[in-house]
Amino acid sequence: MRWMAAFLFTLTAAGADYMLAPAPGTKFQLEVHKTGLMSGKVHVFIFEKYTGTLSYEPDAPEQSRVSFTVDNQSIVCRDMWVDDNDKVKIVKVAHESMETQKHPQMTFQSQTVARRADGAFDVTGPLTIKGFAKPVTIRVNVSADGRGLRIQGKAVLRRKDYGINPRAAVPFGLIGNKEEMPVQFDLLATPR
Repeated sequence: MRWMAAFLFTLTAAGADYMLAPAPGTKFQLEVHKTGLMSGKVHVFIFEKYTGTLSYEPDAPEQSRVSFTVDNQSIVCRDMWVDDNDKVKIVKVAHESMETQKHPQMTFQSQTVARRADGAFDVTGPLTIKGFAKPVTIRVNVSADGRGLRIQGKAVLRRKDYGINPRAAVPFGLIGNKEEMPVQFDLLATPR
């Protein structure tokens, strides 16, 4: 797969710029894993609105840069194990926990890009949620797509790093949330 990433970078013009935006078949997803009596259940949140830019340096991919902004108010619950009324309540708690009225966006700005032995990349930079800017490393894979480049990645965030403490639905910790929140995405980068 290393050759595939190298091939993709050589196909792009020097300093080629791309746009990131929602498109059919793309997603930006956050998971909240439950604990206690609901252990094993997962809240799946999709953010339907986001924008970003990607600048590739084909001769030096480590100099590539990405800037990404997510509209926090575009969050929807995709749980298959709760009814529609509960989804509305879950989204309300998510808005409260992320203080989306006060902090309508989360942002990521890459600072370093490092090639991994398997051909993927570790992209590191500050992720800002609720005004807290914390460094995060995202594992990213790049592949060709008929419309541009497919950018797939994942990372794990910690709730306490961003002051995300949803109120307990049940007292005494009988139902809670894990500290780690997996994020995964499948994005399309189209030439600008």
